[in-house]
Amino acid sequence: MTTQQIEMFLSLAEHLNFTKTAKEYFTTQPTVSRQISLLEEEFGFPLFVRSKKEVRLTYQGAVMVKKCREALEMIQNGIREVRDIVRNPDMELKIGSLEGMDLDLFVSPTAAYFNKQYPNIKISIERRSFGELRDKLEKGDLDLIFTLSFETRYLKNVVYDEYYPVQSGILMPGDHPLAGKADLKPEDFYGETFILPEASDSPGRTEELQKILEKLGICWGRILYVPNQESILLNIRSGKGIALLDNSWREVYDDRYYFFPLSQEEAPLSVVCAWKRDNLNPAVALYTNMLKEKDFIDVFAN
Repeated sequence: MTTQQIEMFLSLAEHLNFTKTAKEYFTTQPTVSRQISLLEEEFGFPLFVRSKKEVRLTYQGAVMVKKCREALEMIQNGIREVRDIVRNPDMELKIGSLEGMDLDLFVSPTAAYFNKQYPNIKISIERRSFGELRDKLEKGDLDLIFTLSFETRYLKNVVYDEYYPVQSGILMPGDHPLAGKADLKPEDFYGETFILPEASDSPGRTEELQKILEKLGICWGRILYVPNQESILLNIRSGKGIALLDNSWREVYDDRYYFFPLSQEEAPLSVVCAWKRDNLNPAVALYTNMLKEKDFIDVFAN
């Protein structure tokens, strides 16, 4: 079914004359007749009663005149809305980012670039814990979130892109006995306490940590659970333990901490951008498609 077929049907319903409809669309009567027949085949019922003397609507055709007018109006409104989308002052994009992430690495530059391209779309960015990001995305309070790849298995009905690979590693306080040790090896972390967010905030992290530590040959001491990611840093600084984190954290480059890097093979990880599959906010499509098209956007150069 095409919009032209619908338009021809409505024209014929108005004129009840094949010749007039053919002239209106600069075509021939057989062409109009064929298009109407195709429409009738698709609908599964006749729209007109045809005779040598006249053309009349069937009762099915009378019903479809109203419905086709409504459908055509909706399509035309949609086309106008698409053309006006970037000028719509009521559009908003709500972005959530994992607490602790260095937003200057990716979120802020991409949002700034997007704002330059679409200045009438209002953007808001907020930091949240793993659990808060999942909850707010599910409720529709956020349009899209930046989180870590292991979280995707706990997000329901989402589309996501792996946006930026990050390097995992073990973060410890700068005055830890192993900090800066020459030829530091994974097995040197024998018996250490590892700090993790509670399962209510980030489920599956215990199994994920144990899997990586076993691969590295690290025999850990115990696991200390804290409410969220931010609490991990506080407890590291307090000397309560060490943690498996990644270089999306600004603190990785802070002299008060020491970061022992791991390879992608040892601990694969990436930042992902995720959004609900049924979120039809046009700003989401504009933003996520921009992320796919442009890597590491330098907002000052654009």
